Amino acid sequence: MKQLILLLSLLFFCSVGVMAQDDYYRRKAESYQREAQYYQRQAESYRREAEYYTRKAEGYQREVEYYTRRNDLDRAKSYMRYAEDAMDRAQTQLRYAAEADDKAATYLRRAAEALRKY
Repeated sequence: MKQLILLLSLLFFCSVGVMAQDDYYRRKAESYQREAQYYQRQAESYRREAEYYTRKAEGYQREVEYYTRRNDLDRAKSYMRYAEDAMDRAQTQLRYAAEADDKAATYLRRAAEALRKY
């Protein structure tokens, strides 16, 4: 009788260990998915910022055309610098978005690997 109880308890503890290991990989996969969602949201935010700076650059370009027609070349030159700066900022935001997309893809791959182990 003692041997039966010992055998059953051994089987129980082994199955609990396997279940805990499975739960670990499931929780890891969920964590990686949350991280991927975070970076996807970050990428979208960076894209919105890039659109904002692009619109600003377009507005500055219109100002350049206006002041060029009025022969106020100093102001036209200033607005041209503003437009170039806004475009540089837009490109920077797009680079940040690409980096965030890469991080999101990395975390999604990690989640898939954890689910395979699950």
